[in-house]
Amino acid sequence: MLDPDSELGARYQSIMANPDWYQTNIPCQVGCPAHTDVSTYIGLISQARFDEAYLLNRNANVVPGVLGRTCARPCEPVCRRNKVDGKPIAICWLKRAAADHREYQHRAERPPVTKDKTVGVVGAGSAGLAAARDLREMGYPVTIYEEYPTAGGVMVNGIPVWRLPRNVTYEECDEYMADLGVEVQHNTRVGRDIQITDLLKKHDALYLAAGCYVPNALTGPDNKIIPGADLKGVEDGIKLLAKTNYGDPAYIGKRVVVYGGGFTAMDCCRTSIRFGADKVYVIYRRSKEEMPSDEYEVDEAMVEHVEFMYLVSIVEVLSKDGVHVSGIKLIRNKLGDPDASGRRRAVAVPGSEFILDDIDTVIPALGQSSDGAWVPARELNLDVSRWGIPLIDRETWMTSYPGLFAGGDYTQGSRNLISAIGDGRDAAVTINRYLGGVDKPAEAAEEIELPDYRRGMVDDYESIAHQNIPSLPLKDRFSNTRETETGYTPEQAVEQARRCLQCQLNIMIDPSICILCSGCVDICPYDCISMEGLSRVVKGDPMHQGTEDWRGGADMIIDEEKCIRCGLCIVRCPTDAISMVQFEVASPNDRWTVSKIPMLNIR
Repeated sequence: MLDPDSELGARYQSIMANPDWYQTNIPCQVGCPAHTDVSTYIGLISQARFDEAYLLNRNANVVPGVLGRTCARPCEPVCRRNKVDGKPIAICWLKRAAADHREYQHRAERPPVTKDKTVGVVGAGSAGLAAARDLREMGYPVTIYEEYPTAGGVMVNGIPVWRLPRNVTYEECDEYMADLGVEVQHNTRVGRDIQITDLLKKHDALYLAAGCYVPNALTGPDNKIIPGADLKGVEDGIKLLAKTNYGDPAYIGKRVVVYGGGFTAMDCCRTSIRFGADKVYVIYRRSKEEMPSDEYEVDEAMVEHVEFMYLVSIVEVLSKDGVHVSGIKLIRNKLGDPDASGRRRAVAVPGSEFILDDIDTVIPALGQSSDGAWVPARELNLDVSRWGIPLIDRETWMTSYPGLFAGGDYTQGSRNLISAIGDGRDAAVTINRYLGGVDKPAEAAEEIELPDYRRGMVDDYESIAHQNIPSLPLKDRFSNTRETETGYTPEQAVEQARRCLQCQLNIMIDPSICILCSGCVDICPYDCISMEGLSRVVKGDPMHQGTEDWRGGADMIIDEEKCIRCGLCIVRCPTDAISMVQFEVASPNDRWTVSKIPMLNIR
């Protein structure tokens, strides 16, 4: 008999399947900063219900057509489909498919104004739009103050048109806000055209969501600005993208070096190709494994003949005439201990310098920081960081000045669109509370049994291969206005959505009628069901009090990590003790939901 106190004997611990457990058991939804109900909208797409999938997405993440092209996809690495064939569900690209293939535009209905207090928002980017949308739906009059002539923030001034067509951003940023009744004052730079102090007098609450646009300096391994950083031909990546996106004059030469390894660097190197560069290098100081860019984007850049140089740093920008860039001096690196980001440090190798000649453009893409110069910290007696950025209470998103909130990339640093959207939605909740509003009551959690569930007998979803999103052939990519990725066809989208394991579904075994025949154990294709003696359960488990001496008892163990929701165990069970259940929950303010849309044809 195994000792229950031993490592082997204490293998299993039973848990109560309560709402908290169900939520954490849907990894894609946990991984999404906006807690998008991924399983349900993928299930809808598997039934070609694109309009419903689009609306579910828009409710959660505001700009689904944008995110379907540009999301950083934090949901995909944690997708359980990885455990089947090493390839996640194409969650991001399927979001785009819902936007592309819906039948209707779905103009939003304008919510009535039910509140007598107003909210101002600085910045019409991801966080600002998300906060404004939610507050408007709560009944508040909302005004956004935006520096640029269009809404969208980095979606418009930082992401190239060949990745994100402007008809998509216009519909989801400009038209959507107008339909909801959000007032947007364009070409209004707070701190120049109007002051924060004026906005605080005008509004009952003010949310600063100004983004993160100050490019980090071109520094060397010693963190000092390198010689030649001010030469003509050196152009900061985020500023260059703003010029190319708005059609302003921008210089991109024939032999280009992009310095950095993030999203901006990938956009800059591929934009350079589209602006006629003959040769483009990406210089990154760490290894490929340490690179923050999406692997798919790196692969696409290589398809377009961008050359990557890893473990090297620029130490000097060279010039033959003292005015224009003519080359760069580099030094090789090795990886040291991890830094604060968790990535291993780049350590220069003494004496390893070398020169890359015949370069006419250097594009630093080393990240961005926020601008605190326009915030009157002293006048408001505001607590700020050493860079002048307001400090916030992360529980409330409020600064030390009552009624002044801040968030998104402005306070959290440059990240990605979906994280900023999650921040904006969280801020809307706390702003509503500050203004005296109450949270939307949570609906009662419930389990819905799905009768006659036989997916594994009628569907080949387990064997469907992952397909990358279709793109233009290389010869057709050299345009700054033509979208490179063409997207899934409706048929391809349905097939890719069918790969989803539908993690909001769970096998339930009724112990009152289970006869411990082990038929479900025998038929399970991934060995996720097992029958174990009670001695294999953790001693002291609250669900097994009083069973320590009952040596003949047994537990049915289900490994949720392995289960593919095929339902073969349901078919095999001779006493109908096993059922498939869909868990449905809605939290206050709909920030964490599993939709009640029925999965009619999941079989």
